[in-house]
Amino acid sequence: MAGQITTVETDYTGEVNGNHSGDNWGDRTGDPNDNEVTVNAAVKVTGDVRGGFYFNKDGNVTNNIVTINGTVTKAVYGGESDHGYDVMGNQVTVTGTVGENVYGGWTGGGSGTATGNSVTVNGGTISMNVYGGYSTKGSDTGNTVTLNNANIASDVYGGYDFNGTGDVITGNTLNLSGANTARAVMNFQTINIRSAKWGTPALTINGSISNVSSIDTRGITFTGVDFIKAGQKTILIKNKMNGFGGTILSGKYKVGTTLQGLGTASILEDDLIYTANTDSKPEAQEQTHNTVMGATASMAALSAGNDFVGAATEGLAMAGNTGTDGMATYANMGGGSMNVETGSHVKTHTWNAILALGHKNEKKLSTTEYGAFFEYGTGNYSTFNGDERGDGSTRYTGGGILGKWQKNNGFYVEGSLRAGSIHDDANNVLRDANGNPYSYTTDATYWGAHIGVGREIKLNKTAVLDLYAKYFYNHRGSVSFDAGGHYDLGAVESSVLRVGTRYTVKQNDNINYYGGLAVEHEFCGRASGFADGVAIRGADISGTSVRGKIGAKFKPDEKSNVTLDLNLSGFAGKKQGLTGGLSAVFHI
Repeated sequence: MAGQITTVETDYTGEVNGNHSGDNWGDRTGDPNDNEVTVNAAVKVTGDVRGGFYFNKDGNVTNNIVTINGTVTKAVYGGESDHGYDVMGNQVTVTGTVGENVYGGWTGGGSGTATGNSVTVNGGTISMNVYGGYSTKGSDTGNTVTLNNANIASDVYGGYDFNGTGDVITGNTLNLSGANTARAVMNFQTINIRSAKWGTPALTINGSISNVSSIDTRGITFTGVDFIKAGQKTILIKNKMNGFGGTILSGKYKVGTTLQGLGTASILEDDLIYTANTDSKPEAQEQTHNTVMGATASMAALSAGNDFVGAATEGLAMAGNTGTDGMATYANMGGGSMNVETGSHVKTHTWNAILALGHKNEKKLSTTEYGAFFEYGTGNYSTFNGDERGDGSTRYTGGGILGKWQKNNGFYVEGSLRAGSIHDDANNVLRDANGNPYSYTTDATYWGAHIGVGREIKLNKTAVLDLYAKYFYNHRGSVSFDAGGHYDLGAVESSVLRVGTRYTVKQNDNINYYGGLAVEHEFCGRASGFADGVAIRGADISGTSVRGKIGAKFKPDEKSNVTLDLNLSGFAGKKQGLTGGLSAVFHI
C-alpha cells in the first residue's frame, strides 16, 4: 500500500505509522515508502509517530513525509528500519511539540545508512535530541536539519552512528533562521546562518559545537533593523565557541528586502559575532530592481493605450464614420503580448478599451473634428531579473479629449490629452531570506498627451497613402510602499516619437484594407527609486522599435450604422510581440 496518507484529527493513544493496514495504526505490514502522516494542531498522540516503518523485515525505507502540528509525547521518525536497511529521503516537519527524539531517518540492527533525510523545526519544541540521520553501524551523510525559532532541549546531530565507525559529517547541513536554542550541535559539514534578528543570537547553546567543518554567514539577512552602521556588531551564536576549529565564511549581509553590505563573522571570547565592515557602505539588494521593472510594466499598459487614443482620433475624423448630424461614436478594444528589454526584461499581457464620442465640422477648405473619450486598460506582467521572476498586474481608468484638423489637400494636425489613475498589484516581486514572497499594491495618477502631423495622399480612386509623425507623452506619478523595507519609486515618463506610413485600399463602399510600417523611438522610459534611502538600480525601456500593422474596415451590411475594424500589429527591436484589436464606429 505505497503512498498512503494518514491524518490524525483527534487525540490518539498508541503509535501512528504511515504504512498501516486497516484501522490499526500500529500495523506495520504496508509499504514503508512514499507515505504521508500529519498530526493536526491541538491533537495529542501518546505513542511514536513514523512516516514509514519496517519491523523485522528486509527493505529500504524511503521518501516518507511526517508533519507534526500538534503534540507527540514520544519519538517521531521520518523513516525507520529495524533490520538494518537504508533509510533515505525522509522528511519531518515540526511546528508543535515532541516529547522525545526526532529522527529524519533511523536504521538499526545492521549496516544500513541514513542519508538524504531532513528535519525542519519551525517554532516547535523538542524535549530531547534531533537527528538528521541515525544508524547503529552505518554512515549518516547528506542529511539536513533546519531550525527556525526552534527550542531544542538537548542536542542537534547531522548524523549519528551508535558504534562510531561510520561517516556522520559529510554533506550534513544545519540551516539556522530566527532565534534558536539547543544544548549542543554536532556532526555537520556546514552550518548556514540564513537570517537572524539584529541583537538576538541565531543560536544559543549551553554545551558545545563539535565536529563542524564550517560556519557560513554569506548572504545572511538581518531582521528587526532598518539600517546597519559601519562597525556595528551582533551575536550570531552565543556561548561555547572557543573549541570551534573550522572555517568561518563571511560576505554580504542583507537587511529585509532592501539593503545589503559587507560584514565579517569571527569568534570573540565565547561567542560568534558579526561586524559590519567599516569600509563598506550599504547598497540596494539586486531584487529591489524588480520593483522598478514592475513600474515599467504599468507604463507599457499606458503606452498600449496610445494606439487606442490615436485610433479614436482617426476613426472619428473619417468621413465614412460620421453621421448625418456630424456625430460619431467610436469603441475599440484589443490586447496583446509584449517583451520589453529594461536592462533585464519584462513580459506583459495587456487588454485595452476606449469609448469616444465626437463631432465633425466641415468647411470649404478644411474639417475640424473634436471629441471626448473614456479609457480602460488591464494586464498582467512577469519580471525576469537573472534567475529571479516576479509577477504582478496593473489596471488604469481615465479619460480625455481629442481633436483633429485636416485641410482638403490631405494635410492634418491632431492631438489629445488624457488623465486618470493607475493601480498596481505585485505578488512575488520581492522575497525574504526564507524565500517567502512579499506582496504590495500602489496607486498613482497618470496623465498624457499626443500630437501628430501628416498628409493623406490619394494615389488613385481607391488607394490612399498616409505619411505621418506622431509624438506621445505619458507620465505616471511617484509611489511609496512597505514590503520588508520602505520603498520610494519615482515618477516614470514615456516619450515616444513615431514616424510611419499607411497604405489603404478601398475595395468598395463597405470594405477597406490597409497596411502600415512605422519606426518609433522611446526617449525616456526610465524608472528609478530608493529602498530605505539607498538608490535602486534603474530600469530603462528607451530604444527603437519597428512595427508593422495590417487590418480591414468593413460594414456588416450596407444598411448597418456600424463600421468594424480588425487589426494586428507586430513589433521588433526594443519591443517584441504582437497586439490586435477590434474597433467599432457607431454612426448617429
